[in-house]
Amino acid sequence: MSMSPTSTYMRIQPRLQRFRSATYLLTLSSTLKTKHSLKALTEPILRAFRISPADNAEFPRGKPAVLPWALSLIEHYASQTEESDIYRRRMGTLTVKELRWYKGSIGMEHEYVVAIVADPQSGFDRFLKLERARDDPGEELVTFPADHSLRRYAHSDDSISSSHSSSESSYYEHTTGGSGECLDAVRQLTELPETDRLIERSTFRPSQPGYRAPTLLELALVAKAVHDNNNYHLWSRQCVWFSTMIVRVMQSDFRHQITHRDSSLTFQNWMIEVLEEGIGTFKARSIYKEQEQITNDILVSFLNSRALVLEKISDAAHRVTRQKDQHQIIDEAVAQRDEAAAIAAEAAASSVEATARAAEAAARAADAEARAEREAELRAEAERRARDEARKNAMSEREVKELRRRIAEFEASSHGRGRSWAR
Repeated sequence: MSMSPTSTYMRIQPRLQRFRSATYLLTLSSTLKTKHSLKALTEPILRAFRISPADNAEFPRGKPAVLPWALSLIEHYASQTEESDIYRRRMGTLTVKELRWYKGSIGMEHEYVVAIVADPQSGFDRFLKLERARDDPGEELVTFPADHSLRRYAHSDDSISSSHSSSESSYYEHTTGGSGECLDAVRQLTELPETDRLIERSTFRPSQPGYRAPTLLELALVAKAVHDNNNYHLWSRQCVWFSTMIVRVMQSDFRHQITHRDSSLTFQNWMIEVLEEGIGTFKARSIYKEQEQITNDILVSFLNSRALVLEKISDAAHRVTRQKDQHQIIDEAVAQRDEAAAIAAEAAASSVEATARAAEAAARAADAEARAEREAELRAEAERRARDEARKNAMSEREVKELRRRIAEFEASSHGRGRSWAR
């Protein structure tokens, strides 16, 4: 049993609507695709208010250790996330404008370094304090009390005695020993120190072309190299040595100008005699002597570390570029597939619509044919009735003619009889 054209059209109509919906969704999904995530769009806004997660990797909150901070910074710039290219571009803009070397003015003769870092994206400078301090807030942070000058226990290089008093030895144990562990820490300051005394200020703004200021990453790598140096671990509580090495290594590798120096605040090549454990004799060791060989060792360690880190960051950038190229190829293939699917859907929709229009036309043709057949039947019925009427009319005419003929015959007959009567 065949379906009528009207029922065929009604059956195809839902399919046509589904094809139209699919085409709309494909077009909408293609329009909504974007290469920048919401995080990448909001990152500059959050950084301006100092609440950016990425900003915290560069300028940490609290007082974390130098080593985790440096390693976190390396991983931050060597990441392969969607936003990593933004981080790497920012890496070159965070430069150290000044390196300030301070001595505490109250209590302990603590020394530390403050780096002034330019942050063009946020529009203001950052202040990072690097220091060696104990991790127990209940203990003193540094080693040398201001009211007991080290000159009591120190000697020049030319006059080192072979023995030392027990009180001097116990003083050394008090100032450099103890159970408290030490921490090479970094902390962001809201302002520069006002009460502490400035020992030295190095400005990294070279006027000669071809020179550049150190980056924040390079400052972190220098601090890491100082932290990793064996001589530093030998004197684990020397904040003075830590600050000195950072300043001297930075000055060794980057063009700078010393815009301030107060020599009265620095130690002058002092030595101290300590009891060498397990031997029973005293041995002189430098407590603040700027040894050129140690500085060079740390500089070489920094240069090697920087080369490896920059290579790691470069490899990450290349991998991200390759991934983006692959993603772009995939996106283009998906877009082409979606476009082909949309074209196919549109063609299918057009085909279904054409089929529906054909079915509708067929239904209308069938209706027209049915109306024509009905009209033909009505016309045939009318013709039949007309013929019947015509036959009836023809019979009536014959009857009238016959009646007229009879009347005429009757009249003729009556006229003949009247003549005969008249005779």
